[in-house]
Amino acid sequence: QLSVLRKNPFFSGPNWAVANDWFHIMLRWSTSFSLLFLLTAWTVNILFFALIYKWFDESDPKVECGLGEVDSPISFNAAFAFSLETCTTVGYGLPNSTNGFFEPNCGVLQVMIYFQMVCSMMSNAFLFAFFFARLGRCDQRGVQVLFSNKAIIEKRNGKWMIHFRVYDMDSSQPLVEASTRMYCASWKDYTKQKDDEIQPQLLQTMRILHPNDEFGAALFTSIPTTVTHHIDAYSPVAPAHIRKGANVVHGHGLCLREVDDLTESRTGVTCPVCGEAYGTLENLKKHVHYNKLLEEATEELPVEGSHCDPNIFMSENTESPELTMRHIKDNLVDKEIICVVEAIEPTISGTFQALQSYRADDIEFGGKFAPCMSQNDGKVYVDMDKFHQIVLPSEESQRFYIDKES
Repeated sequence: QLSVLRKNPFFSGPNWAVANDWFHIMLRWSTSFSLLFLLTAWTVNILFFALIYKWFDESDPKVECGLGEVDSPISFNAAFAFSLETCTTVGYGLPNSTNGFFEPNCGVLQVMIYFQMVCSMMSNAFLFAFFFARLGRCDQRGVQVLFSNKAIIEKRNGKWMIHFRVYDMDSSQPLVEASTRMYCASWKDYTKQKDDEIQPQLLQTMRILHPNDEFGAALFTSIPTTVTHHIDAYSPVAPAHIRKGANVVHGHGLCLREVDDLTESRTGVTCPVCGEAYGTLENLKKHVHYNKLLEEATEELPVEGSHCDPNIFMSENTESPELTMRHIKDNLVDKEIICVVEAIEPTISGTFQALQSYRADDIEFGGKFAPCMSQNDGKVYVDMDKFHQIVLPSEESQRFYIDKES
C-alpha cells in the first residue's frame, strides 16, 4: 500500500535514470510496448540507410556502383529493399545486378554497407540479450508467494506477538535461500524526527522472532509458515512511553530485541548504582536485594549512593511498564507494517521479492491461524480455503481481549 513516487528530479534536462540505466528501464516496459518500440527502431534504422543509399546514388549520377543505372538514380522503394536486404542478409545482390560495388570509385558505398552491417550485428546482439533478460526476469515470480489477508496480534506468556502467514504456491520447486524481513512505516514518527532536527527515517526495522533473524530469518516456503515479531520495548509497534519507561539499554542506533536479554544472550538492564548489567529484571532484583543485605550489615557504609538509597533505586528501575491492547491499537493508527519475502527462483537462479503490507484494519487481535495442512498416503495437502482463516479465541481463552482493556 506504500507507493513511492518521485517529484523534483535531480536534473531539469534529460532524465538521469534514462541516461544511465536505460537497459533496466526498458526491461520494465510492458511486452506489447517493448515489441512496438523495438520494431519501430528497427524499421527506422532500415529507412535511415535507405535514404543514405538514395542520397549517395543521386549525388553523382555518372558513377555506376550497382545501385541505379547511369543517369537513372535508384528509387526509394529499391533503396529500401536494398537496405532491408543488407540488414537481414537474406541473399545478396546489388539492385542493378552489376559488380559496381567492387569498383575503386565506389568506396563510399562500401563504407555505408559496412556500417549498416555493423549496426545490424549490434542490434541483433542487443535483441537477443534483451529478450533473454526479459523472458528470464523473475519479478513476476513473487505473485505465487501468498501472504495471509490478515495479521494477528496476541498476548502469549505475557508477551505481545504479531504474526502473519506465508506460503509459496509453487511448492514443487522449493525456493532457494528464502528469507523474510519486516518494516514499520510511520508518518507521525517521521514528521516528529524532522521537527527534532534528527536524521529522519520513515522505515524502521522490526526484528523477527520466528524464524530467528539472527540466522537470516530463513524460510521453507513450500509449506505454510507463520512469521512472528515480538512487540517489545524496542519494537516500533510499541508506543514511545513504553520504550522510555522500560529499564533497558539504549540501542544507540542499533535495532535490538528483548528476547536476547531474556535468554541471556546479552545484558539489557543495568543497575543505576554500580552499573552492573543483567539480562532480566528478575536478576537485577536479586542483585539489588543481595547487595542491600550486605550494605545494611556494614554500619560504616553510608546509605547515600548505595543500593539502599531510595533516591537512586526506585521501584520503576525494576518494573517494566505494562503494554496493553489499547496502547498497541492507538499506536497502529498511522502505521503500516511491510513484510518482504526474498528468494532465488531455482530454474534460472534469479532473485525476486514478494511484498505485503498490513494496516490497523488488516490486523486481528487474538486468535490463531487455522491449521491448513493434512496428510494422506504419505503426501501433505495444503487447504487453500483455510490458509487465510483465523480461529478466534473463546471468552474463556487466556488470549481473549476486549476493547475496554486499558
